[in-house]
Amino acid sequence: MNKTVPLIAFTLFCLIDFFGIYLDKQLLVNFAKPMLMITLFWYYYSNAKKLNKYFVLGLFFSFLGDILLLGDGEMYFVFGLFFFLIAHVFYIIMVLKIIQITKPKEFIIAGVPFFLLFLVLMNVLYAGLGVMKIPVIIYAVTISFFGIVSLILYLKAKTKISLLLLVGVLTFIASDTILALNLFYKKQSFYPLLIMMTYVLAQYLICRFVLKLNQQS
Repeated sequence: MNKTVPLIAFTLFCLIDFFGIYLDKQLLVNFAKPMLMITLFWYYYSNAKKLNKYFVLGLFFSFLGDILLLGDGEMYFVFGLFFFLIAHVFYIIMVLKIIQITKPKEFIIAGVPFFLLFLVLMNVLYAGLGVMKIPVIIYAVTISFFGIVSLILYLKAKTKISLLLLVGVLTFIASDTILALNLFYKKQSFYPLLIMMTYVLAQYLICRFVLKLNQQS
């Protein structure tokens, strides 16, 4: 099978999901969203010489998160958030397997921008979080750590491959930031589409990083 077919399928389901959000057709969203991580895994599986179990597990829990976030209600959101947190933990382990943080200074330098972003966001969102304070803070700390280890990798390697990961993680953080602003600060009509566009781009960039890394080994 042509290795580009899975990427075409992934792109097609992304577009269906985008149109569903834009046209406010939940049926289209319910149809397309569960297929996003499935087709991205298909693309990864078709192109990888050897599967990275941490990335595969990250995709699996992202898939579960996508399913849960289709539900309506606080519990769906909490469990969806939990599955995405687990996905990030596997992504973090994947990166930590590549880098060795030998100096606390590396972690401190890389952590400064993410710590400042965390403080700014908490200042903006805190009053609107209500009972979601603890889950959101735990999730924010986790994805910030993902950003930190990705930045450390880039500062150490300074390669196009490591830049792929860093941009992917920053795009993921942007997606989650917009989601948080939409839920806990101020809703905007264009936020849902922007959230999904940045989300699928982030997952694709992380996938490309893993594939490029795989080609080097």
